[in-house]
Amino acid sequence: MKPQFIVIEGGEGSGKSTLIRILKESLGDLIMTTREPGGSPYAELIRTAAIKNPLAKDAPPETTLCLMFAARFDNVANVIIPSLKKGVPVIADRFDASSYAYQISSQSSLLEDLFWSMRSKLMVTPDIYVFVDVDPEEGLKRAHGRNQSFDIGYDHFDDREITFHQNVRKGYLKFFEKVKALGTPCIIIDANRPLETVKKDFLIQMRQQLGIK
Repeated sequence: MKPQFIVIEGGEGSGKSTLIRILKESLGDLIMTTREPGGSPYAELIRTAAIKNPLAKDAPPETTLCLMFAARFDNVANVIIPSLKKGVPVIADRFDASSYAYQISSQSSLLEDLFWSMRSKLMVTPDIYVFVDVDPEEGLKRAHGRNQSFDIGYDHFDDREITFHQNVRKGYLKFFEKVKALGTPCIIIDANRPLETVKKDFLIQMRQQLGIK
């Protein structure tokens, strides 16, 4: 079996990063984990410009979309492809679905053709998506509490109005319908439940997808 490329997606405060960390602690070197934007050294620099710099909040969606894909192309070339070639499954914290949800669905539907054009140039696309689905209002509460507790720092997406995040969720669901029609499956995990329940469900699903008992 070829190594799996699995993408974990979710809105702000969904808990996906925590779940990926728990998975990595459980499986260790059996998997490679990465994140977007970021993952590779150069992509991490782009991440800072795209989401941490206060100027990014007022950047046009074309700028943000292209920055995200610039980071993505570098992460694919320098982290994801090399790991898959070694036979190591890759678990990504966000990928192309986030660009669709955040830039296309929530900012400018006029960029949809550009999105699909850039996506078609990627050397690899996910084998499966796992969507950690949380109510946007609950997710924002968790995100604000997380940022204050761990001093994560500025992230301009947390500052957006609730309608923005509601559109993000709609965008995710629309994207998954599109890729499912192309043959790529998506698993949805209800993250409104207690963390221990979500964690158990997530680990079962991931071990099953990876073929690990």
